[in-house]
Amino acid sequence: METTARILKLLGHPDRLRILALLRQEELTVSELVSVLELSQPRVTQYVRSLEDAAIIERLREGSWVFSRLKPASDSAAARLVSVVLEHLPDNDADLGADRERLAHVRAARAVRAERFFADVANNRGRLSHEFLPQSQVEAAILEQLEGRSFGMMVDLGTGSGRMLALLADRVERGIGVDLSPDMLRVARYTLSDDRFSHLSVQQDDLRDTTLPDGVADLVTLHQVLHHLDRPSDALSEAARLLRPGGTLLVVDFAEHEREEFRDDFAHRRLGFSRAEMDRMISAQSLCDVDGCRVSVADASHPDLLIWQARRAPALETVS
Repeated sequence: METTARILKLLGHPDRLRILALLRQEELTVSELVSVLELSQPRVTQYVRSLEDAAIIERLREGSWVFSRLKPASDSAAARLVSVVLEHLPDNDADLGADRERLAHVRAARAVRAERFFADVANNRGRLSHEFLPQSQVEAAILEQLEGRSFGMMVDLGTGSGRMLALLADRVERGIGVDLSPDMLRVARYTLSDDRFSHLSVQQDDLRDTTLPDGVADLVTLHQVLHHLDRPSDALSEAARLLRPGGTLLVVDFAEHEREEFRDDFAHRRLGFSRAEMDRMISAQSLCDVDGCRVSVADASHPDLLIWQARRAPALETVS
């Protein structure tokens, strides 16, 4: 009872509720919270620490950046109580509405930085190769993970250069690559211009909310995409939606690393992922048989990669 009373006291402060409402949408740094809330950094830091001390939120340190995020409701009674309170916040509250608008500006500023990077990469194939095209050992590891299987429809979310479509072209009957950047789509179309790839296509779409129908794909791939996103879970949720029963998800991304320069040089939002975190995010999408392997990259300038696989349970199979 004392714990519940303490949590309710913390939640009785409007600015703490504003912070929690923002973190319900995505992970944010203190500096981003300061920009959105228009409060002083010491005050925001104080509120964040009090919420951390109460085990309502947790911090995720990556190099010099520290993200704050809500703890899952399943973690504790306190987290469940917070979840209930947030569900009952009024959608038409003026302060929360203003916060959402300012958060949109923060996101837009991030998008501008990322778009500049992608446009530069799209016009510089040498840099494109370094950042996006997997080395031969990574390609071999991807093919090995798929164990010679073939698929009907493949959807490559965040297709970039179209390299994953090209790599798996002879294993799919049809493939669609999705990307929001017109510059990257031009690169992808160049990559796939050979007659061998006539069954592959690309389209402009938001990888977190595509216009593709439910259950369209036998294989969904996310290759070096998630580290660019504010909310990687959104892309994983969309991937799960697109998978047919029995369909396969393949995720390739960086293992955790400390290459801080990747934030500025390559517009990375996250410095890789731990296997435990990715297991949790994928499993949260009601996918099963989640498994991953590490690929140690020979080039010391490039972090190691992790490859995860999961599948959507067949229609008559339940996920334990």
